[in-house]
Amino acid sequence: MGVAKARAYAQELQQTVFKDIVAQELVRRAEAQPLPGTVNPGLRAGVDARTLSVLSRVYVGSINFELTEDHMRQVFGEFGSVCSVSMARDTNTGRHKGFGFVEFLVPEAAALAMEIMDGTVLGGRALKLGRPNNYAAAIAQNFPRPPANRIYVANVNRAVTESVLQEIFSPFGKVTACVLAPDESAGHKGWGFVEFEGAEAAEQAAQAMNGLELAALVLRVRACVVGGPLGPGMAVDAEPAQSDHTGPAVQSDHASAVQSDHSVAQPDHSSLTTEPDHSALTTEPDHSGSTVVILSNVVGGRSDVDDDLASDMAGEGTKCGVVCKVVVHIATETELAELGEVCVFVEYAEHEAALRAIELFDGRWFGGRRVAASLFGVDRFRKLTSSDTMLFIP
Repeated sequence: MGVAKARAYAQELQQTVFKDIVAQELVRRAEAQPLPGTVNPGLRAGVDARTLSVLSRVYVGSINFELTEDHMRQVFGEFGSVCSVSMARDTNTGRHKGFGFVEFLVPEAAALAMEIMDGTVLGGRALKLGRPNNYAAAIAQNFPRPPANRIYVANVNRAVTESVLQEIFSPFGKVTACVLAPDESAGHKGWGFVEFEGAEAAEQAAQAMNGLELAALVLRVRACVVGGPLGPGMAVDAEPAQSDHTGPAVQSDHASAVQSDHSVAQPDHSSLTTEPDHSALTTEPDHSGSTVVILSNVVGGRSDVDDDLASDMAGEGTKCGVVCKVVVHIATETELAELGEVCVFVEYAEHEAALRAIELFDGRWFGGRRVAASLFGVDRFRKLTSSDTMLFIP
């Protein structure tokens, strides 16, 4: 009871006695110079910090009462860096009331969360997302509007570099800038911006790449909300990215996969001086008719794999049809960027069952992680898993 009262009192102070202090802090942030490498167009353009704060915040309702702020931070973190999670609490019990606010570092992350999470079932309850009451006034403020040739990209695997990401998006048109928000401890924060020479390329890229799996994570892509200079990103002193260079094999491999999956106009690679070796990560261009489903992001890494994982996934998979085999695959070093450290393959007796499995698993939360599911080539599945021992055969 004492803890609950203390929290309630602290919250009251935040809204009354400390109100002026909070306002002063917002002013200080507005006047502060961004750190080197900062990738936040609105901040770099000098947009009022209070306006940016409102644009970057979403209301979340219908939250399961067992979920904590840490759970919400993890779930919403796939859209961008989460600055804060505040949940309204009962003064008597100290438990949250099932609603609160999530604030991101950039407005684009909030816009993505609104588009994707509203109505998403989390912990057995369908979330209800909305905007703060002062959102309409904030969006009407005189801040720089975003260029039409720029898109926001989130949920980028930390193993994917700026140069790799640039090459992946290059089939849509010439990439003039590709920057990821730097992180001192992990290379980058998993989000950033890609800028093209033309607006049409940016629009096509946003439509085609949103929801595409890359290195075991599902990319989140949309148009930008606020304009302003991008900042140098990972390389503070680097020149703007150019798309006419030869990158590592995984770059062009992913680019060709995007080309075939989304029917984008064939890019001109005449400026490439060498042909990279794609043999290590060659993907099959056509999985139509496949009976194999690959599940990514089921666990965090090999240390999270237990003896029951294959049988557990088989139990779920049988809801869609007859399961022939389930294999838990630990990726080799050459497979890591494409498959992630751990993935699960489910082989069905029929193609229709595999399609039903994708509907069941893709986007579903499993053990606090959001699973991605897609078809996988049968021949390549058998080659990759020929020596795997963590399997379950019903």
